[in-house]
Amino acid sequence: MASIAQTYFDIYFTEIIVGVLVISIAILIVSIFYVLYNSSEDKGIKKSILKNTKTIKRIKYTDQFIKGVDGIDLDLKVNKKSS
Repeated sequence: MASIAQTYFDIYFTEIIVGVLVISIAILIVSIFYVLYNSSEDKGIKKSILKNTKTIKRIKYTDQFIKGVDGIDLDLKVNKKSS
């Protein structure tokens, strides 16, 4: 039985490789179309995520606090001051 399988494998080796290649390409094309047609349903989720990231509140500091931290950038921006 094993010798029969070995014989078929030796005879049809290139056909087996081509068959596996065609099947994998077909699966790839189907998955690409699935992602393209399925992505239209997720637009509402993406929009809600973008809305949440845009609403960043600025922190209000008191005048006394600002006088105490003079020279420190509270917004964590890089400022290049010439000394």
